[in-house]
Amino acid sequence: MIETLFDNEWLALRAVVDPERGISGYVYSHELRCQGRIVAVLPFADSAEGRRYLIRREVTPCWSLEPELSAITGGYEGGDIADDAVRELAEEAGYAITRDELIPLGDSYASKSSDTVYTLYAVDVTSKEQGVAAGDGSRLEAEGSTVWLDRTRVAQVLDPQVSTMVLRLETGWVRW
Repeated sequence: MIETLFDNEWLALRAVVDPERGISGYVYSHELRCQGRIVAVLPFADSAEGRRYLIRREVTPCWSLEPELSAITGGYEGGDIADDAVRELAEEAGYAITRDELIPLGDSYASKSSDTVYTLYAVDVTSKEQGVAAGDGSRLEAEGSTVWLDRTRVAQVLDPQVSTMVLRLETGWVRW
């Protein structure tokens, strides 16, 4: 049985209770604002110096009140989640792409304390011009920016979605 302990417009805390299976109240979060789905996009560009990855630099209050590095992400708004990926890349990084340019990298969870499913994509922006990131109207997004990182630096980003996307992109990931 799943019981809701708390909810607001953004988040619900839920508990799974199943005494027969030894589960006495496993508590996890569910993101109501996006129906428990988020899209993450990893833009990359190749050059003579090697591959670089475009990462978001913004304040994520649960991590720090100082800017941290993270994936370009956005909440699911209904319909095809690839459309959300295209929108988020324009909003947060200033790149105009089409759905056909997205490289699917599958789904991922962020932790065992959340049921949020991240749908992951990469996109090659080597020959594209970066425009102005329009933002979504929020202050934290407006104050954020993007930064290009090489393979060594991108491995140091704490956001697990970044590492998952890089690994899947570089290994030609296919779900088994």
